Amino acid sequence: MNKVLNIVNGEAIIKKLKLADISGTFLPWQDFLHEGPVPENLSLEALSKIRAEYISTKGLGSFNKIHQSFKDRNATLNTFKKYQKIILWFENDLYDQLQFIQILDWFFKYADKSTPIYYISFQQQLHSYTKKEINELILYNKELVSHTLYIIAKKAWSAFCSPTPEAWFKLQNDDISELPFLKNTIIRMLEEYPNTINGLSRTAHQALLIIEEGTHHPQKIFERYQESERLNFMGDILFWDILKELVNRNILNSREEGRDLKITSLGKEVIKGDINWLNINQIDKWLGGVHLSHQNLWCWDIQSQKIINRIS
Repeated sequence: MNKVLNIVNGEAIIKKLKLADISGTFLPWQDFLHEGPVPENLSLEALSKIRAEYISTKGLGSFNKIHQSFKDRNATLNTFKKYQKIILWFENDLYDQLQFIQILDWFFKYADKSTPIYYISFQQQLHSYTKKEINELILYNKELVSHTLYIIAKKAWSAFCSPTPEAWFKLQNDDISELPFLKNTIIRMLEEYPNTINGLSRTAHQALLIIEEGTHHPQKIFERYQESERLNFMGDILFWDILKELVNRNILNSREEGRDLKITSLGKEVIKGDINWLNINQIDKWLGGVHLSHQNLWCWDIQSQKIINRIS
């Protein structure tokens, strides 16, 4: 029997853990669930196909290659009973926490008490830990997944996959203290909805502010954006995709592809809130299980910190 299955967010973490002499099999989850469709009531296999189709549209590989990587991932996951124990290594940012609740929801359905499942509690992102500190995490911060934790994760994952964000928003009112980073995850995900002032997500609005302040090259814009986030969760390719959309919508312009992004006169009016982007553009975007459109339009009210149905 194999000893340990370490489930992690992606390949970069595996390298860090191996350098710290953490042993066992490593399984990277490799999915940015905060972007694209995550419809409700699907098996992991069915959802993986949908995710592969979406990820392939982002230029991160062909559908066949991505789908095969997910099928391989899922096949390894399904062998979990071969291991003496499972350790979940997930950080406190949006990217990781969504993966964490998805995996806990899966184990709640399929795991039994014969295979102990642990998780490592992080107070900061793993790249900042030394080899010694990572080994101390194994000794002192490894906790057995409790029944309560499973229940919270199951409810959270169901809410995230729901066709409206109401259940996700209301999670804040529950006792979710056993998932200490979930509340911040809920809020940060809601901030990616169009805001009620100008119709932009927090990320898009922040990008425009950075450009307005004088940073114009996409790489530099991304670096400044990363500095603006308390917890980094978005990779550069997804960020640049947001910039491309702003160019396509005439919020930004670029004299040369990939260089010198400038805010248009329309973009300046949107930043100030004189024009709401949603009033001049059709939205067609998935956030979790919510397919945003003008027939199912939800916005984040920054002042009240509430999710608003713009249709009703």
